Amino acid sequence: MLKHVVIFSLIAVQVVFAIEGDVSKVVKLANTVKRVAFASEASQENIDEAEAKLREVIELLTSQSSSSGGGGSSQGEFGSCYDFAYQKYYISLSSSNAADKASAVCKVGIDLEVAKFLYEKYYISLSAVNAMDKAAKGAEKGSRGKLQMIKYMYEKYYISLNSANAADKAVEGASKLKKNGQGCIEKLYASYYVSQSAANAMNSAVTSCAK
Repeated sequence: MLKHVVIFSLIAVQVVFAIEGDVSKVVKLANTVKRVAFASEASQENIDEAEAKLREVIELLTSQSSSSGGGGSSQGEFGSCYDFAYQKYYISLSSSNAADKASAVCKVGIDLEVAKFLYEKYYISLSAVNAMDKAAKGAEKGSRGKLQMIKYMYEKYYISLNSANAADKAVEGASKLKKNGQGCIEKLYASYYVSQSAANAMNSAVTSCAK
């Protein structure tokens, strides 16, 4: 795991050289992380948290900022989101209605990868429109950057629940946790699952990790 922290610090250095702007302070800090990581005797919990924060740094450096400065999508993000959402809405709606729905969804600003994952799960039992609506809602601010956490939680909930309900619970759980909460969830779920159903074990893990 310590090796992962070092690797992510190196990636961060490479990323900042590929973007515009004054990045000298970021590069200097990333190099410091690399040196400190090699000599660190930190606990595993702190190392896990450090890795999660470095992942967030890379996400920040590689994402385009919104031209409006608000919480919506940048032009590039909007285009990718719109293309995906429009295709799904167009399965059941007219071109104009699909365009309206897709535009409204993507102006809010969603995590597209989370939306894609959720759509597949909702579409198993819901119409294309309802599946896309729920996927977009589930991919809003509280789920941004939490794709792996949502996937993990969905997998466990799906042992006990149908696909749509498992997706709902995964989104609900992820919204209560910080981005670095997956390590806690995995540890506690394994312990609770010894004596509880999969769904109850995950509920208990979320409650404990959210405290």
